[in-house]
Amino acid sequence: MTVSLPETFDAYVPSNLKALFQLARLIPTYVSFDTLQEAVPLDAEHASSFDYSKELVPHEGFIHSIRCFYFALGILYSGFPSNTPGVPQIATNELIQRLYHTALLHDLGWTDKPEGLNHPAHAMTFELHGGIMAFEHLQAQAPSLDAKQVADIVQSIVLHTIGPDWASGTSSATAMLMSLSAWFDVGGYDIEGPDSRDFMIHRETVREVEAAYPRGQFAAEATEIFGNEFKNKPDCLLSHYPGAPGNFSKVLRVDPIVE
Repeated sequence: MTVSLPETFDAYVPSNLKALFQLARLIPTYVSFDTLQEAVPLDAEHASSFDYSKELVPHEGFIHSIRCFYFALGILYSGFPSNTPGVPQIATNELIQRLYHTALLHDLGWTDKPEGLNHPAHAMTFELHGGIMAFEHLQAQAPSLDAKQVADIVQSIVLHTIGPDWASGTSSATAMLMSLSAWFDVGGYDIEGPDSRDFMIHRETVREVEAAYPRGQFAAEATEIFGNEFKNKPDCLLSHYPGAPGNFSKVLRVDPIVE
C-alpha cells in the first residue's frame, strides 16, 4: 500500500504531550527507508548543514542526528496533526526542510573540535551553545531562509531537551518533532515507561533506519558528553530532567530500538 503525506501540517501544536497525542491520534504507519530518503533536501544550503554537522559533531552524535531526521518523518507518516480548524498550516515540504536543518544541527553543542570549544558560547549549556552556532551557520550558508524560518530552526534546537511535555503552551511543529525524535532515539519506545511511544513510529520503519544508521557506540558517547555537561555546567538545561543526572544511564539505550 502506498502511503503519502498531506499537503500541510499544523504549524503549531500543544506543548503538552497528552493534549498533543489526543489531537494527533497517531497510528504507526509503515514507510520504507527508501521512501524516507526521497524527502532529503538535496540543495546546497541543506548539504552545508549536513557537512557542518559531520565536521563538528562527534561521530555517534552525527549519526544520531541523521536518525532523528528520519524518525521525525516517521512520526509525520503516523498522523501528526494536520488541518486542525483554526490552526495555521505549514506546507509539508517547508516543514521537512526546516526539520532537516534542525535535526542535523541540533547537537552542535556536543562538539569537541577547536572551532566549537573556542567559540564564545562554549561555556553555555550545550543546547544554547549549539543553537548560537547553528544561527551563525545558517546566516552564512543558508541565505534563502528568512528570519522566521531561522528562528524556528534555532529555537527548536535550543529547546529540544526540555520539551516536549510542558504543562501548557504551544510548540512549533518543528520543535515538537525535533524533541520527540531526539528522545525517541535516546530511549526508544519505553522512554516514559513500557511501550509509552509504541504508537508513534512503525517498528519496521525504525528497524530500517537503524540498519542504515546503526546505534554503534552512541550510548557510550552520549553518557560521556552528558557526564561532562552535568559536571562542568550544573545549571545546564538537562539538569531539569526528572531524576537527572542519576537516571540517564537507565534512559540511554545501548541496543537497537528494534532488534
